[in-house]
Amino acid sequence: MKRKGFSIIEVLVALAIFSIAILGIGAAILYSINFAKQNEQREEALYKADKLLNYLMSLSYDHFCLANGTQYRCETDNGTCCNDLAGDPEVGYSVNETPDIKTIKVTVSLKNGNYTLEQIKGNW
Repeated sequence: MKRKGFSIIEVLVALAIFSIAILGIGAAILYSINFAKQNEQREEALYKADKLLNYLMSLSYDHFCLANGTQYRCETDNGTCCNDLAGDPEVGYSVNETPDIKTIKVTVSLKNGNYTLEQIKGNW
């Protein structure tokens, strides 16, 4: 007498294949969530760096915040050089000068890396 339906072996094989597929999809979802979080942090870091760099570029060439050799952390700033980012432990900047040109480099340090924006300011 023949029975209709699936044998236990067929059901176990199907469950194994289904489990492998679900694990693969789950891993892809976790990777996507992690990648999205890193992109969000990168976007926030670059926003902060761009905001500070624009502020520093708006200062006069001879402003004390743009003195040659400046290595500055916004964490210790009271609002004079880092503007709205004063007190932020992740943000800092440096200034290096060659004749009539200052290179301003803003760095935001996060757990997943450092993000840097750099621009030159001329005395012309």
